[in-house]
Amino acid sequence: MRFLVTRPQPECRRTAERLRAAGHRADEAPVLHCVENPPARFDLAHVSALALTSRRAIAVLAGHRQSAELRNLPVYTVGDATAEAARQAGFGQIFSADGDVAALAKLILDGRDRIEPGSVLYPAAQDRAGDLEGLLSGGKLSCRTIDVYRMVQVDSLPEEVVSALQTNAFDCVLIYSRRSAEAFRALLAAACPDHNFRQLPVYALSQQAGAPLSEIMDVRVAPAPNENALLDLALTQC
Repeated sequence: MRFLVTRPQPECRRTAERLRAAGHRADEAPVLHCVENPPARFDLAHVSALALTSRRAIAVLAGHRQSAELRNLPVYTVGDATAEAARQAGFGQIFSADGDVAALAKLILDGRDRIEPGSVLYPAAQDRAGDLEGLLSGGKLSCRTIDVYRMVQVDSLPEEVVSALQTNAFDCVLIYSRRSAEAFRALLAAACPDHNFRQLPVYALSQQAGAPLSEIMDVRVAPAPNENALLDLALTQC
């Protein structure tokens, strides 16, 4: 089978290589790239824990001048992949929600005795899914969100990918975020304005991620918001 992987690098290559190792063809076409913009200094006064929802945020923190201070804080992650990235970056006390932002908020609130009377620092993307700060505030726990990176749409899709799309060469497209779906749709409109993609299966990490493509493609949603569930579904149905 031939897959189109649209997530940013280096995650795009990791997913593509995983598919190739399983005997499939995978084209890499990141539709977003990362621009880091952390503050010169984090105000860590009264901060008792970190909340992390992406490996990219962890990479930003690992290269920050306050990385040693940040590694001393307990970390709550949205899923196991983020937890493993935090572990590899040198963070010690890690708790994984293995779910979505709502599950992460519940995990943090359930462990509030490890945090109060302090607050949670949430280094995140400028454009993000869910409202962790709002969920924690609703549970009477202070949380401060700080943008540490933003994802920017690439200028265009690779020519070979456009050609393959126009000849219906892909068996399916993998989408990991709503922002990626929006960028992919815009790039498709520019490159293939008259092509009908209704029969092209799109496997999305969540309903929210796939929503921007639901009107023009056959969107199918993973049963759980993680890559294993997404690829299992794609390999079963594609």
